[in-house]
Amino acid sequence: MTKQSTPGKTTGTPDNATTPDTPSVQTTTPVNAPPAMWRLKTGKASKVSKYAEGSVEYQITADVDRTTLFIAITGNEGGGYFSRERVPFPKIEACASKCDASTPFPSRSFRDAFIGRSSNNAGFIVAALRAEGLLAPAADAETQHVITGDWSVWKQSMLAVAGTLIEAADSVANTEPSPEAEHRKAPKQTATKKP
Repeated sequence: MTKQSTPGKTTGTPDNATTPDTPSVQTTTPVNAPPAMWRLKTGKASKVSKYAEGSVEYQITADVDRTTLFIAITGNEGGGYFSRERVPFPKIEACASKCDASTPFPSRSFRDAFIGRSSNNAGFIVAALRAEGLLAPAADAETQHVITGDWSVWKQSMLAVAGTLIEAADSVANTEPSPEAEHRKAPKQTATKKP
């Protein structure tokens, strides 16, 4: 996979507004609590589907040792189910590495990065990756994507952000998908006849 830098490219347009977190620390930690995380950035990205309206909100976090990045979809304007899980960036990179760098690829290429199975997950994470300058729309097909930017430089710059230390329980996005984040069919109720 060929990775290219995009000099002079800026983000932060009204549809792709982002806000780096200011440094602060939350100090209370319950016994046996999940590990703390660094919230590095929150952002907003336009949806990529041809007929989609609105935007998605996302959060970039790092483990407490700042060795692994995570991206989570935290909000969705316009409706639609999605998983709020933190997706490890290495899983996103693994999905991208399976794509042929010379041809455009669809959003579904990122399905395997998620534990949750919402059909919107891949498209929403692609929206966040586009907002971060790591993907761009394909020239011939606006709903397909090409890899852009230098992913290694992006990772290093994100890991260098001061951020806010948060307890995992306080975070909007947990590592496992929440029950309300995924659409699940309720089991069929069988009617009982009265004698």
